[in-house]
Amino acid sequence: MKRTIQEKSNSLLTKFSPKRLDKRLSVFIICLLFSASFWLLTVFSKEYTADITYNAFFLNLPSDKILIEELPSKIKIKIKASGFALLGVKYSAKYDTLFIDASNVKKYLSGKSANEIYYLLLNNQLSLMAEQLGGSMKVEKIFPDTVTFVFDQKSQKIVPVKLNLTYSFAKQYQLNGKIKVIPSNIIIKGPKSKLDLIDSVETKQHKIIDIGATKRHLIPLESKYNKAVDFGIKSVVAEIPVEKYTEAEIMLPININNVPFGYVVKTFPSQVKIKYNVSLDNYDLVKPEQFKVEANIAQTNDVSNNRIKVRLVKQPTFISKAKIIDTQVEFIMRKL
Repeated sequence: MKRTIQEKSNSLLTKFSPKRLDKRLSVFIICLLFSASFWLLTVFSKEYTADITYNAFFLNLPSDKILIEELPSKIKIKIKASGFALLGVKYSAKYDTLFIDASNVKKYLSGKSANEIYYLLLNNQLSLMAEQLGGSMKVEKIFPDTVTFVFDQKSQKIVPVKLNLTYSFAKQYQLNGKIKVIPSNIIIKGPKSKLDLIDSVETKQHKIIDIGATKRHLIPLESKYNKAVDFGIKSVVAEIPVEKYTEAEIMLPININNVPFGYVVKTFPSQVKIKYNVSLDNYDLVKPEQFKVEANIAQTNDVSNNRIKVRLVKQPTFISKAKIIDTQVEFIMRKL
């Protein structure tokens, strides 16, 4: 009796041993994978319809025109194909962009717009889209159905460059002549309607401090028209001529104007001091006859006040910051 129970126990343990369980589990998993594969093969072999969005790139635009409004960057396509084909198209980077032929755009006949407006029926290009996606797929519809193109005539013109520049010099340095812009004029290209509004091109605001030598500075252009207008260049060069100067002074006689007939005017002092800046190269070129200081009796409101204003009315072109130290002098007026 005891032997029979022991034999049955051994039989059960053998039946549910780990080795035998592992073998059955392996068989079950293999059968499950086979069934799932068969199911997937059956499902993805069927035809389906799906809407898929692609990037759009337009080719063969008219060469004598320029777009002034952006085209749609994406289009949606209704595709009919097997599940496998749709899966490949949807997740493959190879098919992320579709190329659209714009060589046969049509012009709208109506409308009073100053621009040229054209249109393109995308659903006329179903076969072209299908060819790009592969022959196993059928393209049923494209959204949007129609794309509008707003063109303007390509044009170009020459405009001057204007500097937006603030600057300061190091001690005892000053500007020597005019700032030179290279190039001073540029050729701009773009839609004629936009170019007609542009008379000049400005640089971005630029600041230079403590200038102590003649140098060339690269200054970027200010573009207010995004990509619509092509400047051809992005920056210009500003050449700032610099010279070292010294402060000098000179004594000059006062010329009296509009003295009444029969009178004589005498000022005290008879000369005034003028201070000015001059470059070291031009220091010896300064002569008294290059200046003129005047006082106008007719502009004196109160003759009894015995004071008159003095003005510097002439000076050499190569000096700067010339000023009279005493802008008023005393005078007496008496009969001859």
